[in-house]
Amino acid sequence: MFEIIQAVFAGGAALALFTFAGITLGGSAVAFAICTPLFIIFSPVLVPATIATTLLATGLTAAGSLGAMAFTIVMWLIKQYTGKDPPKIPGLKPKTPKSKPTSSG
Repeated sequence: MFEIIQAVFAGGAALALFTFAGITLGGSAVAFAICTPLFIIFSPVLVPATIATTLLATGLTAAGSLGAMAFTIVMWLIKQYTGKDPPKIPGLKPKTPKSKPTSSG
């Protein structure tokens, strides 16, 4: 029962993060389309250009990080639901340590 509740909340969180990522990315694209002519018209005025560029970079970074977080939650849900790791990329193998570390204590 607890796993079902966990999955429902994680699914809702992933859906909300995907929604926020899409809204942020869409808003950044619209802002970029609006700001491009302003950059050309007001090119001597550097302060508004710097502010607009900072806001655009912040929006794109937020969209990317929210999307990555939602993707991570979806992968976790797949692992929880199936009980195994998601499919790996063929040919990609993690490095194996040459010797096991000794525990001191």
